[in-house]
Amino acid sequence: MHPLFVCLLTSLTPVALEPLFGYREASKPGLVGDFQWMTYGEFHDRFRSLARGFQGLGLQSGDNVGIFSGNRFEWPLIEYATYYHGYISVAIHESISKAQAEYIINLTELSTVFASQVCAKKLIDMRGQLSKVKNVVLMDAAPQDLVDKLIESGFSVFNMADVEAYGKDTPEEPFRQPTYDDVATIVFTSGTTDLPKGVILTHGNIVSSVAGTNYMMDYKDLAQLGTKDLGVSIIPLSHILGRLAMHSMVATGCRTAFPRTTPQQMIDDMSELKPTVIIGVPKFINRVQDKAMAVIKGKSGLAGSIFRHAVKAKLRNIKHGQAGHWLWDHVIFKPLSEALGGRVRLIISGTSSISHEAMTFIKCTFSCDINEGYGLTETCGPVSLSTHDDISSGCVGTPYPTNMVKLVSVKELGYMVDDKPYPRGEILVRGANVFRGYYRQPELTSDVLSHDGWFRTGDLGMFDNLGRLKIIDRKCNIFKLSTGHQIEPERLEYVYCDCDLVTQAFVYGDSEHGFLVAIIVLDPEFLKVFLTKKKIIKEGADVPHHQMLCIDTSVRSAVMNEINEHGVEQNLSYYEKISNVYLEPYGMDVYGLLTPTLKIKRHEAIRHYQVTINRLYEEVGNTWKDQSQMSNITNWKQPTKASGKKF
Repeated sequence: MHPLFVCLLTSLTPVALEPLFGYREASKPGLVGDFQWMTYGEFHDRFRSLARGFQGLGLQSGDNVGIFSGNRFEWPLIEYATYYHGYISVAIHESISKAQAEYIINLTELSTVFASQVCAKKLIDMRGQLSKVKNVVLMDAAPQDLVDKLIESGFSVFNMADVEAYGKDTPEEPFRQPTYDDVATIVFTSGTTDLPKGVILTHGNIVSSVAGTNYMMDYKDLAQLGTKDLGVSIIPLSHILGRLAMHSMVATGCRTAFPRTTPQQMIDDMSELKPTVIIGVPKFINRVQDKAMAVIKGKSGLAGSIFRHAVKAKLRNIKHGQAGHWLWDHVIFKPLSEALGGRVRLIISGTSSISHEAMTFIKCTFSCDINEGYGLTETCGPVSLSTHDDISSGCVGTPYPTNMVKLVSVKELGYMVDDKPYPRGEILVRGANVFRGYYRQPELTSDVLSHDGWFRTGDLGMFDNLGRLKIIDRKCNIFKLSTGHQIEPERLEYVYCDCDLVTQAFVYGDSEHGFLVAIIVLDPEFLKVFLTKKKIIKEGADVPHHQMLCIDTSVRSAVMNEINEHGVEQNLSYYEKISNVYLEPYGMDVYGLLTPTLKIKRHEAIRHYQVTINRLYEEVGNTWKDQSQMSNITNWKQPTKASGKKF
């Protein structure tokens, strides 16, 4: 049994009867089934049966087992089954590209892949490149035509329920509890700059990260979770943060539910489930904020004034240690909080900093603790996490209890540990949670892991006067303009995405030009409100299709002015302005340019948009070649308008 379960199910205790995983029962097409709950005891029995069933698939202890699916309750069943008899799980996210999926499956030499129906269809398309895969285990009952196609492609096809039933009738094997150094899983990085790397994580890595969470709870730096709490699985389980969240909830007795995946369905399910814990990436939290505030932000006059007054009053209370407000919580904020069930008491935001505006919104709306964290796949989750009493934004907390953090100077980029007022440099991490290496890539491993265990993250950071870590950017992403100015694109993208209009941003520049251009994805609803306010479209008139708005020169110009004004408000420098934009009508995710955690695959984005980037530069012309020309611009709130060319 995995050590996380040992503390909960050493015998048939009342914990075994507590609900653990919630999921919607299967229903007829067009109908939504009710949520069903699996208890700890049922889960324990089922993953043990499934583990024994692996024998019928020809698997042996130490073999890699693929999980190719989105989030669903079958995922932890498979995950814990691999732990139980010494198998190694290999996570494959359902939305990754065909090339990346083929690379992962072939590198890890998978013979057996557990797959959802959607991912099983992808396996058929990739069959010619997957010589090692023999077994496809379908997570749920699939249409016969899909089964037939899998068989025709040369796969042996099984239902997961049958594998579990086989194991239930198979005699129990002697259990060998895994050691600290036994490999538990191979988790692949997001692949933002290249092919994903297989991060080898041991049982010790996982348990140490969970132990760090428990330590913070014990010392009241993090809200204590228990059997009365309920979390929702919204971060991909193929990502280490999603799995660590699941493991931590299992270890504390907190229930976990698997909501549906489309944005509106997810909100509907949360309203029904009434979660107390939400762990998500900042972009998810920002979009929840945007949708909840859409109506209020559009109001003016008395309604808008009342709301702004309520926010100020609530923030004053929070600063004085009072979580709520006797009036505004009931009149203003309760309807907003009930959109997510009305019971949220802990929100954890990971992968990058959350905006000050979003932080204010969450504090006021939910009257809950919010913790910001920073971590990587290679650190099995958090490197740092803020404490519950830290109401600031922009920092990602202090080092996690299970690791140490230090900064190392990067002279070529000008980041030094003796910088004033605060030290800056590349972030290095060492501790029990740090990975053992990249799967079958010893050269890459030696590049990032020192002989004494320090992991070079490739991220640039800064410690403030309180010892809190702030992420500046990725070391490999920073570039210089022809003017000599150093640009941190991820930081700029983060700032521009904080503008209500923007859902995705890709900022580009190079050493041949003295200014930046950007690919911007807009929120269609906010765009219509914005254009109406700017009188670019008339109130009540028929609004052109979103794709047509995106190529309209007046729309492009107005949007560019708006995001640059937002940049001024966020204290960006004049050389960090956007001089020309392309409005992407479909979203970068459509082209596979986002990782499962919504980060931009920068190298792929450059290749995809190279022609567009060239045109953006042609439109403006290389007019700012040196610092003196740029310094003559006294008011850069009004950037050069886009030309009449359409893409």
